[in-house]
Amino acid sequence: MTKSAAVHIELRQALNDRVAEIAAALDKPASWVIEQAVEAFVDLDEWRSAAIEEGLRAADEGRVACHEDVVAWIRSWDQPGELDPPKCD
Repeated sequence: MTKSAAVHIELRQALNDRVAEIAAALDKPASWVIEQAVEAFVDLDEWRSAAIEEGLRAADEGRVACHEDVVAWIRSWDQPGELDPPKCD
């Protein structure tokens, strides 16, 4: 079993009530719901940080697409004749 560490948090009453509702619906303790939420947040933040770092590396290496080409591509989404993604210069 993985070791746990106790953490004290204070939640706004409205948020605490929402956590309690979820916990009751899932038949889990509120601490489990909070742990799941924190883990999801941390995972998302790690993904975001890695994506930003990759983007900065790509830019440093000159692997970028022209802004106007990206805008045109996005505007073409779900339109007849949707454009292919722009190529990096």
